[in-house]
Amino acid sequence: MSKRKGLSFDEKKATLLSAMQAEAVFFTLKELETLGKSKGVIPQAVKEVVEALSADGDVQTDKVGSQVLFWALPSQKASVLRAKKQRLAEDVARLQKELEGLQAELAEHKGKAVPSQAEAAELRARVAVERKRRDDLRAKVEALERCGPGKLGEMKKQIAIAKEAANRWADNIISV
Repeated sequence: MSKRKGLSFDEKKATLLSAMQAEAVFFTLKELETLGKSKGVIPQAVKEVVEALSADGDVQTDKVGSQVLFWALPSQKASVLRAKKQRLAEDVARLQKELEGLQAELAEHKGKAVPSQAEAAELRARVAVERKRRDDLRAKVEALERCGPGKLGEMKKQIAIAKEAANRWADNIISV
């Protein structure tokens, strides 16, 4: 007397994927709808389920002519897992190498003596003096750039343009 409860989205994905892997052939969307109907997945939800499976990489898809074919082979999952395992092993090796380098660097820094308070204060004072010197030099460079050869060339061009405009006005006034 109780109504049959429908499948959740994840259950639909698992059901359709297992059915596709069991047959191990190529399917069109229409064939998948009939396959899904026989497995308890309503035909209206099959397209959404197949799109989700292909987005997850569980189902491969390819357009051949005007048809779109879908397939999920049992060996495909194993090859994907092998590739992922290899990629992770490479990452582990790279990170292990990086860890060894950082540990060596840490050991190198541990061997060095920490500067005393007086040395640190002296270095801070020296840094402040050098920063002030740098700022003074920057100010001098900016002052020289205002009167530099590039600026003088630009001013000469502007003078020539202004002289030409003044002559044009004078000619216009004379002709009137």
